[in-house]
Amino acid sequence: MLRVESLIIKRYGLVIVIALMFAYSVYFSALSIQRHNTFRTHASDMGQMDQALWNTLHGNWLEDTRPDGRQLPRLTDHVEPIFFIVPLVFLIHDGIESLFVLQSVVMALGALPIYWIARRRLQSEGMAIFFAAMYLMFPALQAANLAEFHAVTFAPAPLMFAYHYGQARAWKRFALFALIALAVKEDMALLVLAMAIYFSFKFPVQGFKLNLKRETLNWIPLSIAVISIVWFLVTLYVIVPHFSPRGESVYVGRYTCLHESLRNPLTAIPSIVGCVIIPAKITYILGLLASVGFLALLDPITLLVGSPSLILNLLSSYEAQYSGTYHYSAPVAPYFVLAAIGGAAALKFKVSSYKFQVVGVLTAFLIACGYHWVAGYTPIGGEYFWPEQTAHHQLLDRFVKQIPPDVPAMTTSSLFPHLSHRRMLYRFGQLPVPSNVDYILLDVSQATTQNPVDYVRHYRDALQQGFGIQDALDGYILLRRGVARQDLPDEFYNFLRTCHCILPQVPVPINFGDKLRLLGYDIKQDDWQRVYLRMYWERLPGLDNNFAIYPFFPDDDGNPRADAQLPDLMFPFWYPTLRWQKDEVIAVETTPIDVGARAKIGVGVFFGATWDTAEFYLTPHTEAPISADGRWVLIGEIVKQGKRYEIVK
Repeated sequence: MLRVESLIIKRYGLVIVIALMFAYSVYFSALSIQRHNTFRTHASDMGQMDQALWNTLHGNWLEDTRPDGRQLPRLTDHVEPIFFIVPLVFLIHDGIESLFVLQSVVMALGALPIYWIARRRLQSEGMAIFFAAMYLMFPALQAANLAEFHAVTFAPAPLMFAYHYGQARAWKRFALFALIALAVKEDMALLVLAMAIYFSFKFPVQGFKLNLKRETLNWIPLSIAVISIVWFLVTLYVIVPHFSPRGESVYVGRYTCLHESLRNPLTAIPSIVGCVIIPAKITYILGLLASVGFLALLDPITLLVGSPSLILNLLSSYEAQYSGTYHYSAPVAPYFVLAAIGGAAALKFKVSSYKFQVVGVLTAFLIACGYHWVAGYTPIGGEYFWPEQTAHHQLLDRFVKQIPPDVPAMTTSSLFPHLSHRRMLYRFGQLPVPSNVDYILLDVSQATTQNPVDYVRHYRDALQQGFGIQDALDGYILLRRGVARQDLPDEFYNFLRTCHCILPQVPVPINFGDKLRLLGYDIKQDDWQRVYLRMYWERLPGLDNNFAIYPFFPDDDGNPRADAQLPDLMFPFWYPTLRWQKDEVIAVETTPIDVGARAKIGVGVFFGATWDTAEFYLTPHTEAPISADGRWVLIGEIVKQGKRYEIVK
């Protein structure tokens, strides 16, 4: 039976890997599109990427509309020549969905060279399949695939193809894929440089032995190494400064510890060590190792070859780079799989036992599966989430169709990627309405992350500048220059209305006087693990004024925490309490913020300018704990478990 199974694997190994790649591509394409359709993509980075690519196809190379309204090429931030090729996908399907499919397919392609490398190195079809699967279920790689759209996600495949052909000494193919990797992004030059230097000398398959004799030099990879150095220096010190308004890369400021060490060489090592040895970065490294069952530790040379991107992430002060949940780990992950393959080869080399090698690989694969169960993004992974597309999301198409595709427009961050197939697209609230804009599309239901005072001020300014309401429904407002109507229809407020059939996650019935009643609340998190509350309210018979609802995170003394301040709520500017209707339930959402490992939740209701200067507070009537001054109620406490917050019971 085992012999039959081994024959099947040997004969159909490549077919199995291709099937895994196809499944990966289909699933992550569908999930990426679903995330986009549920407004989980934004102006930065999805919208500006799509706009730059669409503009490139139409002759305006790499151009997108910046928050300040200027039209600039992406060369102000990054040098990504591959973005001159990517827009061709729009010739197949002229929609942003093409980018999600292309990104998923290209990332899946990296499994093919991984499979070939493992098969050649380990002389085992079965183990080669395991490592291809390990690559495809790498949580940090999957997270990069779902982090909207970035050029760097195109790096794993050409890097792995180059590595494969470098090991096979197929130098022309190595050079081809190395040059493709260089075209992905400027810092990929460091990875290509390290790989080219590694292959410039005749290193044995096992171990590392430096040989500087002239006859051992491989001139093609050595030439690629030189090209990589020149390209990196030109992009970083010539191209980006030339196009950047600042005269340098905007990302230089992320490497403060590196700058400090260069200013004071005597403290360089302690400074860098102190920058790297912090809990979040150690957790990041452990997650990368766990993704390959820690087998990569047995091949430090391969990890060294792939270390440039990892070092950049570890030296950065920008948390996203070492979180493992953004695109920054895309070029890092495959090298850990390569090192795991080398670790598997080392097991047999050191112990001279094929069975021991098989047991080691199976153990590592099981550990990798276990970590995927905790941190992966497939249906069996701990980070799996399939967002539900609601009637509100589907309603967007009605408004987009009313805006001509060839005119400049203005919109909000969450709607930007849905309108970005146009030459100019401005961000609402970032600047006054330009004179060439005749259409403004807003979604007030998605505006909880913005300052409500500024948001409404910009809205009213647009009305005063000659815009009127062409269409409005369920939180959407389409403004058009020259339209007279300025009153919102009642159906616009549907986005705040829910029903008694929706049961709160945490029921906390509280009557504030005879004016308002809190029914309960839900604990929500956005894609960055920030917390926000969805609170359910209804009016009581005695409601006679517009009251302010004040949710907050109190400290131990009952005062609002200075490190977790909630901005004003959005709803009073659109649908104040006095307009609430009998028997309707109003869903009020707070702004997502970081609250730390633990947080108490308080709520009060007042009348006046601010909570601290209120004219009076409504008395709460509830079984929940009431503050000593009788002004607010402690409605719960949350604690962070992994990446999720749970209610303390």
